[in-house]
Amino acid sequence: MSESLQALDWDELVGRLGSAEALEASAREAGALLRKRQVGGAVDLLRLCFAYVLGGFSLRTLAAWAEQRALASMSDVAMLKRLKGSADWVGGLVAELLAARCPEALTGVAGELRLMAVDATAVAPPGPKRDYWLVHTVFDLSRLQLCSVQVSDRREAERLSRGAKAGELRIADRAHAKATDLCDVVAAGADFLVRAASNYPRLLDGNGQPLDRLTLCREAGEKGGLDRAVRVQDGKSKAEVAARLVILPLPAEAAEKARRAARRAASKAQYQPSQAGIEMAGHLVLLTSLAADDWPPDRLAATYRLRWQIELAFKRMKSLVGLEDLRAKDADLARLWINTALLAALLAEDDLPALDPEAPDFLPLAA
Repeated sequence: MSESLQALDWDELVGRLGSAEALEASAREAGALLRKRQVGGAVDLLRLCFAYVLGGFSLRTLAAWAEQRALASMSDVAMLKRLKGSADWVGGLVAELLAARCPEALTGVAGELRLMAVDATAVAPPGPKRDYWLVHTVFDLSRLQLCSVQVSDRREAERLSRGAKAGELRIADRAHAKATDLCDVVAAGADFLVRAASNYPRLLDGNGQPLDRLTLCREAGEKGGLDRAVRVQDGKSKAEVAARLVILPLPAEAAEKARRAARRAASKAQYQPSQAGIEMAGHLVLLTSLAADDWPPDRLAATYRLRWQIELAFKRMKSLVGLEDLRAKDADLARLWINTALLAALLAEDDLPALDPEAPDFLPLAA
């Protein structure tokens, strides 16, 4: 990654982020540069962040590199403190770039719920039989800002309720559609919008009887959609939460693409998919605690599509700037790493679409 670092044109980069003065002001406002002692200014501090992530340096090597180039004079311990203190500042730079490139993501959310996309990605060094970490993230879609990052080992499960607060709408994929977690989100005063898998969580009707998903998907196909009240139940604890089940058939081309993807995933995992599962893959199946009057099915589908922003972020970080090289276990240092990686990924591209038509969850908006 050192070649990428050497290839950066710092004057151009600073210009794309506003100016040296603007960086200086934002760094001071974020508390990353309260004192210039040991480091020349915001531009030099940003170079240290990029060097740490793109250069693959250890803290000791980074300190020596910075001394050699007259960027900063500090110990590796002081360098660690500087980097950790820069996480929110670099995150703010990411938010400014995203806001400029994706203004449509902010449409219609001001003064309402904060839209929070929750996801996790596995990060591991290359090599066979490797262990890996999970990077748990919460991305504020209302502000287009990565606001929470936690790094854990693989034994800590993904949780939709991680840090949930009142006034939030938690949006996530199938892995987060767990009854106990949905209960915790509601208990925190938040709402949820998650995609349901073909075989979980358990869904009950008003009489407490299990619902058959395939039957419901076929009914949605005949009617053009389905929206009904259900109970989501955990099979072990029997914890339940009220929800709306919304099923929307995908357009024919998108449905076939989703079914091909389901077959490939099953083949990669070496199991035989059920015919019911393949058929249901052609439908968008959502569970939500939101009221039908304010959140009709089309609005739910459009809102769920915004979740793809965090998927795009992970794709770019992995393919362009080597997120797989993450070495940080400290939460603040991990946030600095990921924010810097995301900033580098955004700067490496001429354009960032707000919604990717190749996303697996793609569903055209209603006319």
